[in-house]
Amino acid sequence: IKKRQLQKEVLGQLINEELQNQEVIRLNIKVSEKEIDNAKRLMEQRFKLAQNTLDAFIIKNKLDYKDIISQIETSLGWTLAVQRKFSNYLTVSDEEVAEVINRLRDNIGKERYFISEIFLPVDYPDNTNEVRARAKKLYNSVINGSDFRKVARDYLTTASAMESGRAGWFLKGQLSPELDLALQKIRIGDITTPIKTNSGFHILKLEKKTVLKEFDEMKVKVNLIETSIAISKSDNNNSSQKKLDGLKNSLSKIKTCGELEKLSQSNEAYTTTNLGNFLVGELSSNLREIVMQSKIGTPSNPTKQDREISTLTVCNRTTPPSNIPDNETVLRNLRGEKIESMARKYLRNLRQSAFVEKRL
Repeated sequence: IKKRQLQKEVLGQLINEELQNQEVIRLNIKVSEKEIDNAKRLMEQRFKLAQNTLDAFIIKNKLDYKDIISQIETSLGWTLAVQRKFSNYLTVSDEEVAEVINRLRDNIGKERYFISEIFLPVDYPDNTNEVRARAKKLYNSVINGSDFRKVARDYLTTASAMESGRAGWFLKGQLSPELDLALQKIRIGDITTPIKTNSGFHILKLEKKTVLKEFDEMKVKVNLIETSIAISKSDNNNSSQKKLDGLKNSLSKIKTCGELEKLSQSNEAYTTTNLGNFLVGELSSNLREIVMQSKIGTPSNPTKQDREISTLTVCNRTTPPSNIPDNETVLRNLRGEKIESMARKYLRNLRQSAFVEKRL
């Protein structure tokens, strides 16, 4: 990014911040200390800092504390201004929330994408070509070696910029058709050329691609019991087979882990050991398949290994939180999307009505 281009980007951002600040002052919006403190806690979470350490982080990195707090205050005030002006448009109905959740459930088993994004909004039609040129320069900067996340963080003012461009997981159909089509043409790690949509220009990076599941199977917790019978050196193939058949016959009547423990107590040849709790992701691939397909309390098919015949039984299986978000999360996300959309519209109107003299 050339120096003059960078100056224009910084100047544009400063103009936006000043217009937002003037509007907050005009509307006499006051931001409380509690709201500022809450915003600081969120920033600590976002940057993975310990609680109440943001101030120390600012000082350590020789940043202007007053300037950062002023930016936080302006940002909060601007959000309140948008909410006040567009309150009638920011309502999210139960039907909208249900539609999102039902669409996610319908897409279980289908492909989804984790993307990072550089998004440049077109604030008004007259600057479309300027934004297009800016998008092309940012794209060229990335393909010539600049770090995508750093570019997103340093040169953009959208919400995803605070996350270094990380936009999250998306299913096919959630994005505009132009973006969907572009994602299907690139491989993991690749980026798209600038894509024009109704809202602006997008440069997408495909970070991951996977199938949507209701929950992460690798985070399922299972409690396992092993039941075994020893094979002595004197056992030949016939006697070993008899032991295997006998164990299979005994296990065929077992329906619970309690019954399995009683079997060991009544037959000294059988040894039952509680192996403890495991995450499925900690197990070998063949054991993962066994524990995920087995019914709770029903022993797996016995197998012969070295000097013993053994079987595994899942006594408890705990699933992790669902990948399908709850109503509150969906409501918050939908409202956030509406606020961001209305904020762009609000700022565009302010810029069109303001007198701005630029000097570079």
